[in-house]
Amino acid sequence: MRSSLTRGLIAPMVALFAFVPALETAAYAGIPTSTETSATPSQPDSTVSDTYAAPGADEVIATAVTGYQLFYPSDVATDGEHHPLITFGNGSYATFEQYEALLRHLASWGFVVVVADSSVTGDGQEILAAARYVVDENINPDSIFHNAINVESIASVGHSQGAGGAINAATHSEGLISSTAVLDLPDPWWASRPIDVVDVTRLGVPVFFMAGADDPVSTSLAQSNYYNASPTQAALGRLRGVGHNWASDGEGFRGYLTAWLKFTLSEDPFAATAFTGESPALLSDSDWDQQSVKG
Repeated sequence: MRSSLTRGLIAPMVALFAFVPALETAAYAGIPTSTETSATPSQPDSTVSDTYAAPGADEVIATAVTGYQLFYPSDVATDGEHHPLITFGNGSYATFEQYEALLRHLASWGFVVVVADSSVTGDGQEILAAARYVVDENINPDSIFHNAINVESIASVGHSQGAGGAINAATHSEGLISSTAVLDLPDPWWASRPIDVVDVTRLGVPVFFMAGADDPVSTSLAQSNYYNASPTQAALGRLRGVGHNWASDGEGFRGYLTAWLKFTLSEDPFAATAFTGESPALLSDSDWDQQSVKG
């Protein structure tokens, strides 16, 4: 039985979505437009990215319970708000510590973040179970999360193997997951078990595909294929000068990732300008390559 947060408060898989060791950095880390848009050369406009890459206004608390780590605003039990939920999937061989700065960053923007204590997340079951754990806490009168979670605004997010898990969590959630964002989703041939194969054609929620432009595990062609096959509102971008692994604070991914989650989970109008309108900011940002939005 999972332990409950009160007011007092597998072995690594070698063949599946391998988490490639970083060489220098010790860290591992809908869209209401009517037509598909592709990036065209222009001057970068990183205002949205810079805004959401900066820390949010909330002080963050980190708590461990059996099987999960949680990051959330310090006043979550008293502010009277219903907070969106992010369930995060680690990459192969990775633990939450290798993403902790990014997870804390997201919590500073008002999200409750939960991450399962697992580095075998490709089938999405651990990611989905983590979301359900917090949803159960939302109806537990002894929990600090009692009536504090917006159960209609839940995103699955993950890196590498966890990116595949985030897709699988969304497609198997029976409507619980309402948005997803994936970092360095590996090319299809990395999935060695049938239960870990992703099928983006089954997605029914908005999805943002992000990868490093120098990532040999998540290649340009595969990212385009994932994006093109997605039947839902979607965004795509590859961050220049970045490989499969990156610093624990999310580096250049952090701003647009936070904006995507604020847009799709909280309907934040400024965050939406990164992905919608006549000139979405993502498309004109020269730090990124292969950008597209559709929906």
